[in-house]
Amino acid sequence: MAKKIVNKSVSFNVIDPFQRQMKEHVEQYPNFSAYIKRLIQRDMEGGSAVRTIKKAPAQAVTNLSMTQLSGLRL
Repeated sequence: MAKKIVNKSVSFNVIDPFQRQMKEHVEQYPNFSAYIKRLIQRDMEGGSAVRTIKKAPAQAVTNLSMTQLSGLRL
């Protein structure tokens, strides 16, 4: 059976400290595609893997870690 595969890319602006932390976080997973698919699956099932975060001013974002943001709901 033939496969039809669609690629979607994710870009990280490594100058932005928050985006750089996200990029560094995902680098620990050898299969980036599977990791992202699991996050999407959890979101579709109403899980808490995906958070809605309103971007704060750049100065405030530089002082936050991924751990501090993990439980944040805005």
